[in-house]
Amino acid sequence: MSLLLPEKHNNTESPTWVLSDLLSSISSLKDKNEYSIVAKANDLVLLFQQHPDLTKDVQIKTVLPRIQFMLYHPVSEVRSSCYRIIRYLIVNYESLMILVQLKLLIYIIISLSRTRKATLVEMEQSLKLVREFLTVEKGADLISVGLIKTLITIIEENGESDEKYGEKTVDVIPEIFKNCCLETICEISLMKPELVCHSGGFKVLINAMLEKLIEISSSCVMIILKLLDYENSRKFVRNGYDLDSLISIYSNLCDNEDDSPGTTTTTTKIRKFSSMKLQKVSFLISMLLRNFNGIMAYSINDFTSIKNLLMNLRKKNTKARESILDLLLDALRIRIFPWLKNSPIGDSIVRYNEVLGHGESFDFEFQEVQDEFSRNILHHHQGLLTLILVKNGIFQHLSAIIEEKDDTCSTKATVLLTNLYKLASSYLPSEMVNENLLPDLSLHASYEVVHETRHKFTATTEYNQHIKSSLKQINIQSKYNVDDNEFKTMVTNSKILAIKEFEDWNWSILLNLIQGPLTNPKRFDEILEKAPKFFKRLLSFYRPFKYRFSTITNANKNCLRYINFGCQLIEMFLNLENGIKYLGGSKLLPQLSEVVAQIDPYSGISSKDPILSKKRLESTASTGYIRFIGVLSGHSAGIKMLEQWQFFTLFLNIISSTGESDVNNLFVLTLFKYTDFSIDSQFRNLLKMTFKVSNLKVKNYLLKHLLPQLIKVQECEAFIVKLLVENLYDTDDIVSRSVDLLYSFFNDHNFLNLQLLIKFKPRVEILEKYPLGKKLLMKFLQFPMGFIYLESLGFLDLKFDEWTKLQDFKYLHAIEAMLNYQFLPYIRTPVVADDQLYFLQNLLSTEEGLNFFQYGRGKDFLEVIMSSTEFMFHQILHDDDFYDIDNQDEGRNFVVNSLKQNLWIIGGIALGQYGIQLLDPMYNINLTNPIISDIIYNFQSCPIWQIRGICFYVLGMISSTIEGMEILDEFNWVSCMDQYGNSKKLAYPRFDRLVDVFNVEMTNPYRDTRYYHIFNSIPMEITTENDEVAVVVDSDEELIDDLTISLRHKIIVLITNLQAVLTKIENKAIRELNKIRFRYSEIFENDVELFLEIMKLIDKGNFSFYQRSYIFNLFLSGNSKILELILKKR
Repeated sequence: MSLLLPEKHNNTESPTWVLSDLLSSISSLKDKNEYSIVAKANDLVLLFQQHPDLTKDVQIKTVLPRIQFMLYHPVSEVRSSCYRIIRYLIVNYESLMILVQLKLLIYIIISLSRTRKATLVEMEQSLKLVREFLTVEKGADLISVGLIKTLITIIEENGESDEKYGEKTVDVIPEIFKNCCLETICEISLMKPELVCHSGGFKVLINAMLEKLIEISSSCVMIILKLLDYENSRKFVRNGYDLDSLISIYSNLCDNEDDSPGTTTTTTKIRKFSSMKLQKVSFLISMLLRNFNGIMAYSINDFTSIKNLLMNLRKKNTKARESILDLLLDALRIRIFPWLKNSPIGDSIVRYNEVLGHGESFDFEFQEVQDEFSRNILHHHQGLLTLILVKNGIFQHLSAIIEEKDDTCSTKATVLLTNLYKLASSYLPSEMVNENLLPDLSLHASYEVVHETRHKFTATTEYNQHIKSSLKQINIQSKYNVDDNEFKTMVTNSKILAIKEFEDWNWSILLNLIQGPLTNPKRFDEILEKAPKFFKRLLSFYRPFKYRFSTITNANKNCLRYINFGCQLIEMFLNLENGIKYLGGSKLLPQLSEVVAQIDPYSGISSKDPILSKKRLESTASTGYIRFIGVLSGHSAGIKMLEQWQFFTLFLNIISSTGESDVNNLFVLTLFKYTDFSIDSQFRNLLKMTFKVSNLKVKNYLLKHLLPQLIKVQECEAFIVKLLVENLYDTDDIVSRSVDLLYSFFNDHNFLNLQLLIKFKPRVEILEKYPLGKKLLMKFLQFPMGFIYLESLGFLDLKFDEWTKLQDFKYLHAIEAMLNYQFLPYIRTPVVADDQLYFLQNLLSTEEGLNFFQYGRGKDFLEVIMSSTEFMFHQILHDDDFYDIDNQDEGRNFVVNSLKQNLWIIGGIALGQYGIQLLDPMYNINLTNPIISDIIYNFQSCPIWQIRGICFYVLGMISSTIEGMEILDEFNWVSCMDQYGNSKKLAYPRFDRLVDVFNVEMTNPYRDTRYYHIFNSIPMEITTENDEVAVVVDSDEELIDDLTISLRHKIIVLITNLQAVLTKIENKAIRELNKIRFRYSEIFENDVELFLEIMKLIDKGNFSFYQRSYIFNLFLSGNSKILELILKKR
């Protein structure tokens, strides 16, 4: 029965007392059955879980003596429970030291070697205990090489036991457990990379990239990229040269991928790789090339790795060529891998994005970069990669493939070549793009390139509409001038003079008449004089109370034709002086006014079935009357007619009624849909009134459908902008839509006309509540008027208060999130550009902004940024603690992050039109040190590669002005300009200095002779040379008999021989060890010194998983007495 009381009694019983009682119970059960021990152990763990603070109060030295017997208990479940208890006892570095002195690592290694019938649960608990070391600061320092090697043997275990080491008595280790071991090694490599290096762990990481699933492979790549940041840490992967192992996959492929009959040699089998493996390798290399650290790693020894990759394009192996071409197209963001969507890698990407809960499935296409900041950096990286590929002769390799006329590879090579040349022309300085870069092509290759670059014409909807409109206008013009006979014939054939029934009229001829001859004033007057019935019958047809046009249903095939004709007819009247008089004197307008009055609740006129009711508008041609009003609204004469018949009073009453009822919503929306607002008329006042009094349905519809169209009309721009500014005082939904529409409009015009908004002085506190409103405010700073307006409201002071509190690195994190979104396109984490990114750039777009930094609040801020950047550059260059990843504590991380943030701030300043004047001592007399030269120097020499990458991108930002380009030119950097001489915000070291700038050499990690022992004191030192063993014995071992010493020597030599390359020597050692175990079992059971020496040998050696199990079973197969003796030996 458990001693732990239910939760309701815990308040009356001290946890300390329960702990003491449990420990006493566990120690008293030493010789009892394992079920009782495990039950008490579970109670103890439960107590720690219920009272987390209890572990901080407990002295680990008082607990261990009570439970240490569980470490050598013969039952696996008991040992598992012990590991579980110990895990809760780890609270600080001192507790870890006590455990290591207890030689706990030996027990963990034995458990992970799966001896003594260890269950998978025991292995899991021991691994969790190892991982608990990593949660304590500097805890990784206490992990031994031997422990890492044990994890490596588990990862490399292939499930096939070696019979000479005994029968396989345990199940295969699950792959998921192996992956956990690999993940543990990855974490240790970030805390103590030299430990992993001397254990051979980085070889396992590289092998995992090649052999494991993509989820694990990509994680290993990210670990390596992180290690490459720090000078003393990247040496353990030879400054990244170990990543060349990925490229070596292509080098190992045969020239001919199809084996000829009879070729079944081992070499051929080795060189054949599955398509899946090639896809994964190309995917990983593309990841590396999209990372600045990856480019640095591949730049070793004058870009040896890049040259190796490109040289494989010379192979006569279609599979290798296609894979390399695909990865280059993907790395340059030209085209995503064609196989990615339907591959296991693609499935993994989809699952990962679903787990992140982004909602939208991954579309496997490169997204267009909307944000200018991210786009410039992305182009800069593309330009750098293009420059490196061009320097290493990619054009020659591609042209050779095109010449071979291999359909698949030739097409891809052509696509890559043409896009590379396009990238070079767009993102590299003109002096770097010359005829020497592109080799002379044959006629065939030239044809392929021209064929690829020639774009097929595709007609757009706008183009088709333009063509139709032009043809229609030509047709109308051709009918304008007709002779008398043709005119009389057209009038007669229209049948309008002879027949009253409108169905029998020839509407096609009537349309030709009002579009052509009747637009001529002479012909119009002629009809009025000689055939007055012509217009009388037409207008009679359209009069509402004749119930002819107004009763035509939408089902009638000619319904729309009659409506369009009526609009054309009124348009013709309004364009003719006599037509205006005729229309004004007709009965159409007064009847139309009465029809509108039917739906005006305040007019006093009513009808059971109003012609303009919602039902009639939806089912009959009544909507045509609203369209007629729309035609009238486009002419000053029409406006006067509407005023004459009190239409605007009726409209005002109807709009007012929509605030309480939505009966007339359709009428109002249809009216505004066809109204012409280009004339400053009362219709504009009606639209303003609508946003003040109408219901939300009307407002939202107008904001969504009408205003976006009107704001594009030049005559309506100012009116709609003012209307949207007035909407900022409405409900949240209306305000949000209004802000979005304002931003969209000005964004379409590159914010060049933003002063139109500034003059209406929108409320700053309202705009600040919305993301796009914040962006608009940032754009205000680009105009003197906007700067003055925001400064007068205290907006700049408020913003600068935020800038002086950037210690939370919000600005840095925003930039890094945006860049990760672009450089890791497979993780679709939604990222919103922070308005702070453009604050400095916009602020320095005017002289007023420059004065703000020279004489205002910005002066102190700038001085702090410059001085701290200079200091941190010096500190990182001269403080060796910044050279190791395992030395990066909170303080050093703060320095690195502060420097990174400062660099991005300096880049933001440089992007401003006047920003360079703050960075150059020639303009800024307060600048004691030329910060630009510091940035260039650190790009070339900073020990942290990530900072070198940021310096590179910031130098591109410095080149955004003429002055910045001139300064960079003095340091042998070339800036990129467009054909008009405007900067593209891209800069590179001169072509001939590229190798000097990327001055990375391959390093030897094994120069460091430090070694990490499994325990502090080693009683014996063994050397095996010519099968002789030298032994250093402690003074208390002098009385050991000669036989024991001889057996020790022999056992150590035989175990060493298990690592022999020759199987004969290995088998002999096994036989001899088995004999000694049979004849002298007591030495394996009682000789602690021998066991510790063997542990040291295992620690230094490279024994396989089954060799380790065999060695440990020599000591533990009978009993665990040796492990008990180890605990007693202090």
